[in-house]
Amino acid sequence: MSDAIVTATHLSRDYGRFRALSDVNLTLERGRVIALLGPNGAGKSTLLHLLIGQLEPTAGGSHILGHPSRRLPQAITGRIAYMGDGEEPPGGYNARQLFQLQSQLSPFNSKRAGDFLAIQKLDPRKPFGEFSKGQKKWIRAAMILGSESDVIFMDEPAEGLDPASRIKLYEHLRRHVSDCDSLAVVATHIINDIETVADEVIILKRGKVLVHEDLEDIREQVRELFVPETERVPDFALSAETLGSQAVSGGTRFWMKADKMDTASLAAAITVRPVNLEAFYLSVAEYNHSQAHREIQK
Repeated sequence: MSDAIVTATHLSRDYGRFRALSDVNLTLERGRVIALLGPNGAGKSTLLHLLIGQLEPTAGGSHILGHPSRRLPQAITGRIAYMGDGEEPPGGYNARQLFQLQSQLSPFNSKRAGDFLAIQKLDPRKPFGEFSKGQKKWIRAAMILGSESDVIFMDEPAEGLDPASRIKLYEHLRRHVSDCDSLAVVATHIINDIETVADEVIILKRGKVLVHEDLEDIREQVRELFVPETERVPDFALSAETLGSQAVSGGTRFWMKADKMDTASLAAAITVRPVNLEAFYLSVAEYNHSQAHREIQK
């Protein structure tokens, strides 16, 4: 039996003559944290809005927990938590009141939300509008993490938080997903932090999915090759199998699948190393060759 609880089939969205999202196909399962990455304007927020039913697709469709996103029954909407970028609750409410309101809409663990709030020593009686940008993000994250939701969508949840707070946020999100056997999809530009907890990565560019892969597969199969400018570039690095390349100070970086590299013939000055998520993202979203969207497992 499949654990898929969110699916998209040929999902597309136009704004006038501009195609913001094009032919997206996804199958997302329980127990997973998905990093949703892409440049500004790539379609990340549009995808989230389509998945939760806030937008009507131009073509295709999506389902959550077996129901069409645009026709979700109330019993299902109560099992979905969404934290939008720039979308805030009324500034006059304090955290306790917001938690109370949330508990009336869906199953909610007030203690878990309160414990998360206490990490930053935020006063639950202080009006939401009087907090800083980062503190507001923390309160909104507490509302998400206090939920008993099956599906969580978060759009730039760590923006405005300091590095230590971002790490704590994602650690608690990872724990929530594991404890509740839920799914979390996180759109973010801060790649290094989400990498520590993500199971999969989706990379969008110009409305299209370039990559949807298991993060562990990327770590195992993709390598970064650095060729100093004093060395000849190996033939295999110039092949169609190369995911991307970038000229840098002192040489050129190439990204490609490990099994396509002839490392035995490399000069000593040429180095090979595993990639982290940020390097892989840059290789396919910023410095990619035209074929870089191919699946890593092919």
